[in-house]
Amino acid sequence: MATPKLFSFACVAASLLAVSTPAMAEINTVKVKYADLDLSTAKGQDRFKVRVKQAVRQVCADPRATTISERIDQINCEKDSMARAMPKAERQIASYVANRRVALSQ
Repeated sequence: MATPKLFSFACVAASLLAVSTPAMAEINTVKVKYADLDLSTAKGQDRFKVRVKQAVRQVCADPRATTISERIDQINCEKDSMARAMPKAERQIASYVANRRVALSQ
């Protein structure tokens, strides 16, 4: 069975647009490439997690965030997104390792 070479996660970021209607949540999906990594090694897993963290920062980044409130929203977005993304990343690593073991044992 082929292992997917992209990891996707959804990030829910509060809309930062000032509109008269209630703020709507915006869902962004980011693909994190790992085809060049060996997720069965600690080094590969660490690099993958760094890429996930970078993707979270990219999704939550708001260059217009100038007030303390806006910056707090950005930090909360990063925390919430990491809380959702890291368990998925851990499952992806576990799946990769399990598939590799099966392939090596055959």
